[in-house]
Amino acid sequence: MVLMKTSILNNIDSKLGIYGYSTNFLGIGGKIKKSFTDFKVEELINPIISSSITEKPSSTNIYPIFKLVKEGVDTIHAVKNIKKNLGWDVNYLGLKDKKAQTIQYISPKRLKNDLANNIQITKNISLEFYGFYSNIITRKDLVGNHFSIKIRDIQCDPENLKKAFRELEQKIKNMKIPNFYGYQRFGSKRPINHTIGKAIVKRQFEKAVTIILSQLDEDNKSVTDDCKETIRNINILQKFKKNQDIEKRVLKSIFMHPNNWIAAIRSVPLTVRRLYIQAYQSFIFNRVMSKAAYLDISLFKIENGDIFGVLNQENGTISEIRRSSDKIKMYKERNKFPLVQIVGYTFKKGIGRFDQLIEEVLEEENISPKLFYNKELSELSMAGGFRIPPLLVNDLEISVDVKDTFSSTIQFSLLKGSYATILLRELIKPVNPIASGF
Repeated sequence: MVLMKTSILNNIDSKLGIYGYSTNFLGIGGKIKKSFTDFKVEELINPIISSSITEKPSSTNIYPIFKLVKEGVDTIHAVKNIKKNLGWDVNYLGLKDKKAQTIQYISPKRLKNDLANNIQITKNISLEFYGFYSNIITRKDLVGNHFSIKIRDIQCDPENLKKAFRELEQKIKNMKIPNFYGYQRFGSKRPINHTIGKAIVKRQFEKAVTIILSQLDEDNKSVTDDCKETIRNINILQKFKKNQDIEKRVLKSIFMHPNNWIAAIRSVPLTVRRLYIQAYQSFIFNRVMSKAAYLDISLFKIENGDIFGVLNQENGTISEIRRSSDKIKMYKERNKFPLVQIVGYTFKKGIGRFDQLIEEVLEEENISPKLFYNKELSELSMAGGFRIPPLLVNDLEISVDVKDTFSSTIQFSLLKGSYATILLRELIKPVNPIASGF
């Protein structure tokens, strides 16, 4: 694995703990998400559900499942629109980006009679009836996602483009691309989720609130300046955009409860609050994987002391998690992978390669795993977990537009929790990810 032998790493990647590339070519350039239809995502649901649903309710299948089809709207706001228009509280499987055309699965939390097959919520949000199932679907029912992505304005001649595709395919086959967390985890336009999370983990609650309110995008520089002068300036509310509802909630909380920083943080929706902590866990993971890449550590071989598990590629679950030893010899089975601990309060020290790197990063971050148990904000305590080191890519297809040689379409599937943008950054190597559509 190589680190930055051929391209200059952009500043955003390094802020997210990603310090290099796995491929040697210069990068094909180009942009994604120039239109919503350029970035298509469809959720892959557990095959057990697909084979068990019925068109009509039965004695066991009483819960309806819908496909949520949307474009130009993120999942949270789509769910809010469903609640507003239909009065439904729904379960959804995963969060999907705003700048995309997506198909997701949702389940109303209460049984609804006389359900229509197709329901238009707004111009850009619709529901398609999928079938009845024995349970309300939850996030554990998500297996992965299938992507169809058009890359436009490629800055590479056809011959070098083919070479880039071949090298990328070889790196995927050899499991050489780290399973980094992508830009969306940290905030695409404002990659600060992990900095908020770190402040919360370190019990720096005022700092966390200040970051939420003061580090805004370029279009809101005046708001940034006002926040630095005084965090309690009521006039700031008038300057926030309509979609900046989190900032508005936090600021209103401060007006109502001055200096109560915990109340201000709790004014943020629970899903987003947890995302802050998860983003910091992701940042630590990215730093660990960058160190592993620099040291050319194998991402798929299991060595003595490593934690490993069995991956079920049909449903994306990991089982039989244990630590390897000289006595365990079945390392070459296809579905056995080393695992990297996601740092939480249950983190276990060990002699494994990735464990040692995690401890290095924690020392550099001046963070103890125990800090992820948060007495002040107990709902944000994170036990931790495990993640597979290599990016596992299935059903890869790459084609060049015959009418436009500066455009290419790439299709592939990823397990849940993996990011398409991590694969795309290896191919495009954007100098400015935001300007390139990431």
